[in-house]
Amino acid sequence: MKLFVAIPAYDRKICGETARALLIEQGVAAALGVEMVTGFVLGSPYVHVARDQCAQDFLATDCDRIVFVDADVAWEPGALLQIAMSPHDFVGGCYRFKRPEEGYPVEWIAEREDLLSHPVTQCIEVSALPGGFLSLSRAVFEKLQAAYPNRGYAHEGHERHAFWHCPPGAGEDGTFCAEWRAIGGQVWLEPTLRLTHVDGGRAYTGCIGDWLRSRSQVSDAA
Repeated sequence: MKLFVAIPAYDRKICGETARALLIEQGVAAALGVEMVTGFVLGSPYVHVARDQCAQDFLATDCDRIVFVDADVAWEPGALLQIAMSPHDFVGGCYRFKRPEEGYPVEWIAEREDLLSHPVTQCIEVSALPGGFLSLSRAVFEKLQAAYPNRGYAHEGHERHAFWHCPPGAGEDGTFCAEWRAIGGQVWLEPTLRLTHVDGGRAYTGCIGDWLRSRSQVSDAA
């Protein structure tokens, strides 16, 4: 397997926790026979344009999958490879908000009362995930480009396809998930990952699966 890890950084800075996690993961990958290629898009103030460039860079390689990692997200050894080797075309982890009270930027499927997990992978189908720890197969881009073909554009001398965009009042990652679901795709959350979201001198670490179980226990007790 050959994996493309894409890290956009608008301020050209990668936090130390992210860099350390990436270096460790490269060792884990080598031990498993997985080749990791890392691509950076630095200095772009528009996150959707940076993500489009990451996608273009990935599609120009022979890599099997891309994993997007935000420059302020860190993970435990093996977590990145876990979502990279998932059978799901579209799967990611969810890190905490940058605030003391624990919470996660995930959008549940509104019409479902209960969270439904995949019988084999135990991943949870959701409506939307953030784009900062997200694994996508080539099929995602092929199907999106076929469904939305008239989105080619040029930016700073680079030809791109607008896989991501920011409609008024919406984020680029939520819109990306919505368009994938609109053409029949599924968005999967890997709930077992312990991720860290770094904010300057503070690091917010959590596992959304543990958080969900704790909330369920509180609800049941009430």
